Amino acid sequence: MSAANTKSSQLINLGRLKSLGITAPEFVPFLMPKKYLDLRSDQLKTDFSDLPDGEKCVVYGELIEFEVHRNTIPSRTVAKVVDDQGNEVSATFFGDPRAYVPDLEDHLHCKVCLAGTIGYFKQFAQLRNPAVIDSDYVGYVMPVYPGKARVISAETVFEHLQLSLLPATVPMAAQWLRQKLRWPSETEAERLTAMPGLASNPNFEALLNVIHFPETIRDGLLAIKMLKLIATFDVISGARSETYREQNIRSSVHIPHRSIEQLLSETELKPTDEQRQVIQEICTDIRSDMPMLRLLSADVGFGKTYVAAAAGAAVVRNGGAVVWLCPNQPLAVQTRDNIAGWWPDLKPGLVVGDSNETPDSKFLIGTTALHHRLPKEFHPDLLIIDESQKFGQLQKDELAGPATNILNATATCIPRTSALLEWGGMAVSRLTKAHVEKEIKTRLVAPKYRQALFESIKRNILAGHQALIIYPLAESKEDAAIDRKSAEGAFELWDRHFPGRVRYMHGKLKDEEKLAAIAVMRNDEADILISTIAVETGIDLPRLRHVAVVHPERLGLNTLHQIRGRVARRGGIGRCDLFLPKEVGEVSMKRLEILVKFSDGFDVASENMKLQGFGDLGTDGAAQSGRSLSFIPGHKLDHKEVEWVAERWINE
Repeated sequence: MSAANTKSSQLINLGRLKSLGITAPEFVPFLMPKKYLDLRSDQLKTDFSDLPDGEKCVVYGELIEFEVHRNTIPSRTVAKVVDDQGNEVSATFFGDPRAYVPDLEDHLHCKVCLAGTIGYFKQFAQLRNPAVIDSDYVGYVMPVYPGKARVISAETVFEHLQLSLLPATVPMAAQWLRQKLRWPSETEAERLTAMPGLASNPNFEALLNVIHFPETIRDGLLAIKMLKLIATFDVISGARSETYREQNIRSSVHIPHRSIEQLLSETELKPTDEQRQVIQEICTDIRSDMPMLRLLSADVGFGKTYVAAAAGAAVVRNGGAVVWLCPNQPLAVQTRDNIAGWWPDLKPGLVVGDSNETPDSKFLIGTTALHHRLPKEFHPDLLIIDESQKFGQLQKDELAGPATNILNATATCIPRTSALLEWGGMAVSRLTKAHVEKEIKTRLVAPKYRQALFESIKRNILAGHQALIIYPLAESKEDAAIDRKSAEGAFELWDRHFPGRVRYMHGKLKDEEKLAAIAVMRNDEADILISTIAVETGIDLPRLRHVAVVHPERLGLNTLHQIRGRVARRGGIGRCDLFLPKEVGEVSMKRLEILVKFSDGFDVASENMKLQGFGDLGTDGAAQSGRSLSFIPGHKLDHKEVEWVAERWINE
């Protein structure tokens, strides 16, 4: 921003506009109108004889009287407006009369402009939810801005922007955009598609002026759409810039193709063609002198661990060092055991909270204890971050050096749009096919089918399978205590039917106690695991065929899909029952129905993204869900906008 703009910026008082997310004067023009009113003469209703019932419109006539009724709750003010033929329409304003009377007094026996929705009572026309419109704007398209209850009204926002702030701040905002996006003015015309209402040489000033002073509603809406696309481009570009890495010859580990084939031939598992391809993609990156930054995204049970482990084994076999960061101790232990079983010669070491020494191994698997046990100057050739979304950026960066190859692995399916925003468009390898044939049937279960659910689980146990029953605790202490008693009651109930074959796991257990409960299930010493915590990530119970979640609305869709993925890991038919003890809201039900309708994790993630949006994309270095917010206050990124920008403006 120029020195002149900086000085002007310091003289502008934003006041209560800050409550709308405007942090500096140059951001004032980015506050988008929530709608437009068409006050052009050909759009005003000046004949009240046949007003369209139920339609939003603007009437223009003479205010002949108004009356305040203070003895009603709430207070109401009734105004009457007539057209030139004497046809009448009434408008009722509810609430504090002081908010309406001054405007009505100013227009008494004069022409007045009222906006609202037409309705009829005993054949008399009424204007519902009316608002007085400044007659100075008759003949123009008028923007309507958002307000904030009890802080600043929409009318006050309009006055601040239209009457004082926009003329000074539009040039500031345009200059900020040029610097932020690094778009030279001569190329702006190429970036901005031609729109009605823009000058022949379109620029940011023109775009912002069309948003706030459009000639037609269509012009204003098109300009808003274009600014949202520019904001989306900015978010994606910011995410991509944060994933840029410098070339470094020390990042290269020479991995011969035959070495990979030898590794794969040593295990009983036979990788799918897709798994082989992804292993090759990862190893190709590791061979190069550009440090790898890759995302391995896989559906639950599709062999993510095996693929990442094969890449790690290839690095170790060819002289490199690998560190594998896990979100919890049970998963770290299981990963170490798997790798030791597949390739015993690697002698993978375990670094967790209750271990005192760092093993002498080139392949270390552990929890965040790795941060304290490893020398600060040590940086592995390959860092594998399992369930990467569970770690903050600083936790990842501490283990990696400038030459470290980084593989972010997640059993969360990442749609392309989410990958662009949350992962900066880094290279993505996806596993979309299971290496076993399996089918998981998912149902929503109402309270009246509680006994049928009980019998279904019982049949599975008697058939030689295992069951997992999860009771997610409510957030409030009182409700959580009730839920805990329900889980304990369930444990006692099942233990009566299957004495000694039931285990109970809850959040207050130590890690080793949780490991023991899972080990008992894995060793076939128990058939049912009752848990108040989500058993979601990486835990492998071969005989598990049935999972039931009580109060599934308390868990995120991704977590529920992860839990479902624990079932039928070795193939066959499994069941996932979502038991709803009481009625849930419409949004929660739509979310749960996605899980019933879709079994593919990428479909689940995509549908959930459409329903929930991208969420808060801000980050402070510890948050995981994204990179930066849109510069437009209140702008929630839309997946269609992201796709549009990615296809046309992002060079991948």
